[in-house]
Amino acid sequence: MKKHRAIALIALIFIAAGTLVYARTGAEYLDNGFMALYYHAVRLEETFPRVNPMALAIGEFEKALRDDETSGEAMLMIGMIYQYLDRPGTALGYFMDFARLHPEETWIHSFIGDLYAEMGRLDEAEQSYRLAAESAPEEDPFRQAYVGLGNTALERGDYAQAREAFAKALEDAGDYFDARLGLGKALYYLEDYEEAIAALEVAQLQAPRSIPMFYYLGLSYEAAGLKDQAEHAFSRMKELQESE
Repeated sequence: MKKHRAIALIALIFIAAGTLVYARTGAEYLDNGFMALYYHAVRLEETFPRVNPMALAIGEFEKALRDDETSGEAMLMIGMIYQYLDRPGTALGYFMDFARLHPEETWIHSFIGDLYAEMGRLDEAEQSYRLAAESAPEEDPFRQAYVGLGNTALERGDYAQAREAFAKALEDAGDYFDARLGLGKALYYLEDYEEAIAALEVAQLQAPRSIPMFYYLGLSYEAAGLKDQAEHAFSRMKELQESE
């Protein structure tokens, strides 16, 4: 799971690079920071062990902090790097600074919520997710915030609220795997096993190698009295665990 989150974060970094660098092609320090991230993505440190691309990237982005024109981007990128390095407390400081500098960028509060959730600070996580969700345009809701609300509700054992949040995330975005998986979990805990199976079987089509999906699908089959299907789901889960 952590591996997939790391890959997703690197992908997000390059998306941000494509957006921000073109906006200010003269921002040398930002360009250097993005180049250092590219070096990490291609595993340059495996060939040259003395090279630390992530440290280089942080150093370049820290230089970009001194320029008012690039400070916001730099805060965001440094925060992402520290999140990737499993330092949520440090990342949180940069994301909070970015939120203060760019109050119009309300999506950042979902990222802040993720960090609070990772640190077990559920009240603050929920507050951040709600801020992101409620401030998003009605025609284009920030669905990750609803997934965050759903996961927070699951942690609290409020499964009805979790179901509602995940369903909201799936509106007009039926291919959102994390939301579909979360919905399946919530339905399982609500003992609505048929609906849980329906949701998780769709999730299986979306991510056929997801271990948590097979776990909850197996539990749901088992609870519904579908012994053969449950055994197959658990067997597939075990195969995937052994192949990692």
